[in-house]
Amino acid sequence: MTRIDVTTGSRLHFGLICGTQQSGWEFGGIGMMVRRPSWKIRLTSEPGESDQISAGAEATARVQDFLRQIRSTRTLASVNIAVSEEVPFHTGLGGGTQLGLALAAGTELLRGHRPLHDPYELAQIAQRAERSAVGTVGFRDGGFLIDYGLPSSNEGARRVERIPIPEAWRFVLVRPVQAQGLCGDQERSFFNRRIHMPTAMVAELGRQIEQDLAQSILHLRFDDFAISLEAYGRTVGAFYASEQGDVFAHPTIRQLVEDLRRQGIQGTAQSSWGPGICIPARSMEHAMMIEQHIPEAINQTALAVTIAEPLNVGASIRSTGFEDRPQGQLA
Repeated sequence: MTRIDVTTGSRLHFGLICGTQQSGWEFGGIGMMVRRPSWKIRLTSEPGESDQISAGAEATARVQDFLRQIRSTRTLASVNIAVSEEVPFHTGLGGGTQLGLALAAGTELLRGHRPLHDPYELAQIAQRAERSAVGTVGFRDGGFLIDYGLPSSNEGARRVERIPIPEAWRFVLVRPVQAQGLCGDQERSFFNRRIHMPTAMVAELGRQIEQDLAQSILHLRFDDFAISLEAYGRTVGAFYASEQGDVFAHPTIRQLVEDLRRQGIQGTAQSSWGPGICIPARSMEHAMMIEQHIPEAINQTALAVTIAEPLNVGASIRSTGFEDRPQGQLA
């Protein structure tokens, strides 16, 4: 019996840039991969007529959806899928994309194929990466990712640059336990309106990425990184405020951010539509200090806190039938 084990991280995305093709950065932006929360999935071939899925209710439904999408272009026998760790959906962690890519990669191995090196091919199988490529490339490569957006007709392949994140850094992830961010038809409707950022905003975000954020990571300047990340988040968040209610989508998170700022904690940025946020820390000790300033609940809204390590490699994909090596290290 063939057995495939897939472990992914989570994807943080600090705001999609809605530039025109002329101004650049059309659906570009920045993001990064972190080790937690993670998907841990085991796939085995299952003789019979139906799939066997062991996971939470929402994850089971999403797995079933992805299997239908995969079978729309691939021949796949029934499978047994056991999920031992999950990434919460619609909280800014890219849980859907990482799950879809994991299942696409795992089922290809179950079908007797070699691991796919091209993340865009995996995304096509799972029908992901509709706009951003951060989670797709991050699945294969990890790291901090600069997505320059959709290429023009004469540019060729989409350009995504990867920068390794300092291993000592940590990221404090905070989200309201029972809340989810904008998603599905509401998200699709927003982007289908093709609302564009002002040209000056696009240029400023590009400058922040290339001159501030990228340089602070490359030169290990943590304080500069935290300041720059917060500035980027506020600039891009102002554009989405009319759709999500404010720079930060959830009122409890808005209050938490103000409380943390008064205590001198900087760097807070929302991931995607939220409601989750990320607070960078220079070390594990610094992250634990930040965690002490975060209450279990605000106004009866429970908060979940995770201290995450950077993930500078791709998802781990192991098979009993092929040479063991991580997907992110394929030649």
